[in-house]
Amino acid sequence: MLHFFKFSAEVEAPTPAREAYVKHRAGKGWPEECPPLRAAQAFGWDVRVSFDMVFHREQDGSWRLEQGVEVESDWVFSAGHAHSEPGSSEEKAVEEGDPLTQKNAWFWDKDQALPHVISPDVYPEIRNQVKVSTFLFLFTDPNELLFITDVPNLQRPFRVLTALVDADVYPASYPWHCVLELNGNEKSITIEKGTPLCRLMTVRRDNYFAKEMSPAEFERFFQRGQDWLARYGKGEPSEMMDITGAYSRQQQRSKFSVIL
Repeated sequence: MLHFFKFSAEVEAPTPAREAYVKHRAGKGWPEECPPLRAAQAFGWDVRVSFDMVFHREQDGSWRLEQGVEVESDWVFSAGHAHSEPGSSEEKAVEEGDPLTQKNAWFWDKDQALPHVISPDVYPEIRNQVKVSTFLFLFTDPNELLFITDVPNLQRPFRVLTALVDADVYPASYPWHCVLELNGNEKSITIEKGTPLCRLMTVRRDNYFAKEMSPAEFERFFQRGQDWLARYGKGEPSEMMDITGAYSRQQQRSKFSVIL
């Protein structure tokens, strides 16, 4: 299970992914009509942008964010009293603590030392990247990893760098962010509030294997495919049969929900 807590009530909660994100004009054969593509697009949860963002590329190739937003948490934090008992003096100290703040987006620093060093020869290669806050504290159940990636099959003037996080053992004390790489050929990029920013999925920490089939295994596999075509294919038996609707009716789709 994916567990989340919103930094503030004014930010977006995760939403179940959708089968289609682009509304096409009339016609048949759009990629989004393909059942496996629709299944991939609907697999996981979307993080939606909580505030409009407009990025402008400067003459030196760097980027700036127009009118960045800094959000204040709805709750307060008092260092050293995070685990106070109800009604205790420590609880009062927590109530008298300070709210936290979080920016919606920020860039790598040219001479950065923390949280990790960026060398002068590396910075030009990553100057199109920007870190965008999800405004979500996230963790997973034991032996589950958090997979952060782009929304499948969308063509946009930015892409999300894929990350796999040990969210079950690393209790991050800050909202997670995703890293966007902005298209360096664009002069400005607008990402409107409500736009699906990145995709979240939980995956098991496990050992995964790939093994080549033996000739006998492949023979059984291939025959199974021929039997399936004979049963569900339309028209005379051939190398290319009409299976419209047959695959989608037999799909066993995963379901994603958000419990509030």
